[in-house]
Amino acid sequence: MSTPHREFEKNFKTEIKVNGKTLPLNHFIQETVANMIVGLLKTLKEVNETEQVIEIKINKMKESHTVDAHTYP
Repeated sequence: MSTPHREFEKNFKTEIKVNGKTLPLNHFIQETVANMIVGLLKTLKEVNETEQVIEIKINKMKESHTVDAHTYP
């Protein structure tokens, strides 16, 4: 006996690309990823809560480097 799927309010369209290939994300994962990023950004003074588009790009470095965690690149 299967349980019915839950419904929820969707607030974000989230897309993740790895090496140019878009990953398939269901609605739950799209909302989860978006809410984690938005929650993190809300703690930064420079970010307005009404931002409509958030872009994050992560590039793996060829070599790791030791840095001071409290400084800016």
